[in-house]
Amino acid sequence: MKIFYLLFSLLLLSFLGFTQNDKISKSQKEIIILHVNDMHGRIDQFPALSAMIQEIKSTHKNVVLVSSGDLFSGNPIVDKYPEKGYPIIDLMNDLHFDVSTLGNHEFDFGPQILAKRLNEAKFQFIASNMVANIPAFPQPKQLAQFKLSKTNITILGITQVEQNGHPDTHPNNYADFSFIPGIQKAKEYSALSKKGKVFIVLSHMGFDEDSLLATQMPEITAIIGGHSHKAFPSGRRINGVTVAQAGYYLKFLGMLTITLDHNKVISIHDTLLPLKGYAKIDSLILKKVKEYNNNAELAKVVGYIGSPLQGENELGFFMANASLRSVKADFSFQNSGCIRVSEIPAGPVTTKQVYELDPFSNEIMLCKMTPAQIRELITFGYKKEKKADLISSGISSDIYINSDNSVAKIDLFLPDGSTPDEQKVYVVALNSYVAGAYKFSRTGEPVGTGITTTDALLKLLSVIKSVNPLGKTTTKLINK
Repeated sequence: MKIFYLLFSLLLLSFLGFTQNDKISKSQKEIIILHVNDMHGRIDQFPALSAMIQEIKSTHKNVVLVSSGDLFSGNPIVDKYPEKGYPIIDLMNDLHFDVSTLGNHEFDFGPQILAKRLNEAKFQFIASNMVANIPAFPQPKQLAQFKLSKTNITILGITQVEQNGHPDTHPNNYADFSFIPGIQKAKEYSALSKKGKVFIVLSHMGFDEDSLLATQMPEITAIIGGHSHKAFPSGRRINGVTVAQAGYYLKFLGMLTITLDHNKVISIHDTLLPLKGYAKIDSLILKKVKEYNNNAELAKVVGYIGSPLQGENELGFFMANASLRSVKADFSFQNSGCIRVSEIPAGPVTTKQVYELDPFSNEIMLCKMTPAQIRELITFGYKKEKKADLISSGISSDIYINSDNSVAKIDLFLPDGSTPDEQKVYVVALNSYVAGAYKFSRTGEPVGTGITTTDALLKLLSVIKSVNPLGKTTTKLINK
């Protein structure tokens, strides 16, 4: 196994060109932008990440280390730390990150905690399209500027904004901020490409928006993105603009190499460097990661899974069913965006695994709804996520899709195969994010239960001998 990792490392070093390119002439120079995105609190790869960064910096003179956002929400070691989110800020400080934009999940802990984390960071946070409306909030700068080997580098930060004008987080978390659509804001900085030789956009808008930005602003040197969890081994070239993204959960470190000749960009290339299996580690960072991971409370076994839960249908039903069983409701719906793992293996389940599945702990809300209003909710979820977004318990749905991807009709079925009474008002359990952020009509205002979605999961696991919703599907897409 050691021989395998040694060969892997040597091949990787050769492939990456960690050493300076001997063919570069005296008039040429390289700027290296190392980038990660959507770490979501995953800290286990930080020892390898640190070692790889040090290796690259040892052979390259001009290096900038950046993050495209979503530092939080996904690892209970980070999210449930007494100072929520602090461990990843601490480790990023140790690795000497230069700059990060804000992802939508940076807002998940609310403005006060975000302010603390921004103040603790020894690197810059940038977000040009967000303004805090709170006194003394450490407003991120709009851009960061560097000068490397007499080359000016400007990095513009853009955070994610939904069509509703807010980032994709719980509505309570963005009430104290104002936002502008990212592409609209980026256009205000078009002149920066003339003032600086290298103009980078550090974006958390997602690949679709990044691509649209590239088509409208070909003067951008490169867009380093996040949010959509894409991994582009060599980047994408769109309208002459390189669009890069390095996956998620620290599976890769992106290495964007910009070559200039007489301060004019002549080539741009992005490479994804796998962190898993990298032979070298930073022992000091490893020690700190182990200390953070030493959490006995999160290691407690809270229940058992009879067979592996795989994919959104099974996991979503598991979550929706837990919510339904914990409150007095007829039906329950779970949105796909709050399902944060792809599988829970069979066997014992720990507290940590529950929080990895559902890191948001949203309150369960009760809404009174007719079948027509339920269809409206399901339709909104489909349009928002471009898929069957809402997985249910107590009711199932067949969503018929037209050739233009619009919703033709939705059939609803009760567990016995009958259809719900179209005139009846049912009680529907929704998490507070869906109840607040999704647009649909209902009969009266949502009522809080005081029970969170993670409370419901923990309770279900504690009372059921073995959870086993294998192959459960309550939401189907049917093409007409």
